[in-house]
Amino acid sequence: MNLLKHLLIVWISIFSVSAFADMAIEPTQHAIDAWYEEKMAEETVNSTADMRNITNQARMKWDAEMNIVYKRLMKKLNPSQQATLRKAQQQWLKYRDAEGKVIGEIVSSQQGTIHQLSGTNLGMQLVRARALNLIAYEQEFEK
Repeated sequence: MNLLKHLLIVWISIFSVSAFADMAIEPTQHAIDAWYEEKMAEETVNSTADMRNITNQARMKWDAEMNIVYKRLMKKLNPSQQATLRKAQQQWLKYRDAEGKVIGEIVSSQQGTIHQLSGTNLGMQLVRARALNLIAYEQEFEK
């Protein structure tokens, strides 16, 4: 199981670096990523169920972060910019839900709990990427 944990942490790190490469922000580790890596490395994490639980918690943390940054950014924008961001966010939510269905369909067709963990991670990465994009927008606005 330790090998699986290490492989998952490496996989997540690769996603983290590629997500930052697409954005105009410094590639510093976000507190949620640090929390996630710390939790996944704990000795008590011994099953894919444990890892899925932590990944779901991280997704909820990223969702909360995304909402906080969205609200903060909306306060800084003029009405036209607010309307544009609001529409983009609504479209992103539809995209997230559609992608969630795709991920669910793919995962349900696979056997083994590792596929469930992979699906949970993909769902978390969707929300994480949007939160990081909003953070990048906010940082760009403040320049």
